[in-house]
Amino acid sequence: MKKNIVSIFLLIIFTLGATFFTAMTLKAGIGTYACWDALSANISQLTGLKVANFSILMNLIFVFLQFLMLGKQFQPSKLLQIPFVILFGLLVNFFYYNIITFKLQNYFIRFVVCILSIIGVAFFLGAMTTLNLVTLSVESACNIASGKYSIDYAIFRVGIDAFCIVTSITLSLVFHLTFTIREGTFIAMFLLGPLEKNFMKIFRPFAKRF
Repeated sequence: MKKNIVSIFLLIIFTLGATFFTAMTLKAGIGTYACWDALSANISQLTGLKVANFSILMNLIFVFLQFLMLGKQFQPSKLLQIPFVILFGLLVNFFYYNIITFKLQNYFIRFVVCILSIIGVAFFLGAMTTLNLVTLSVESACNIASGKYSIDYAIFRVGIDAFCIVTSITLSLVFHLTFTIREGTFIAMFLLGPLEKNFMKIFRPFAKRF
């Protein structure tokens, strides 16, 4: 019982950390760490929705896609993704609009903030993943699709990122929006995965206790 309480407490801490640094990458304004967030930022500019609302909607759709692919094999525990992705998005909105209210004007400072935020996201997402309490809906859907259709997981995941990049750039060009696919996005593509993997290795021995 004590270990379960500690695990849930850690999940809360890691979620707060991941959402805070996600909001920081958005605030830096030189490209989000994930193509998904770049598209969400475009939708926010276009519709006036809060910056993470589109991400919430799309993550919920990916939970529904998991249900369609698995049918009767869909495990009730996967429904935990629904409150989790909603909470994750709401926290990003909270930090972005209510806590990180300052504007960064100097490019060098924005660049440093972006790099530090990517490192922060990698740390907290890596730690969260090792707890293995809640799976992220997009990654889970790609994993299910990979097994169901015998296609490499990376093809599905990269395909989603490619779709987001193309759609984001198209929206920016057609509607004259701020480009959210920028240097920070491509830096994150090289840094986030390796950093997250290394943080998972560091945290895994500790997580096994819980």
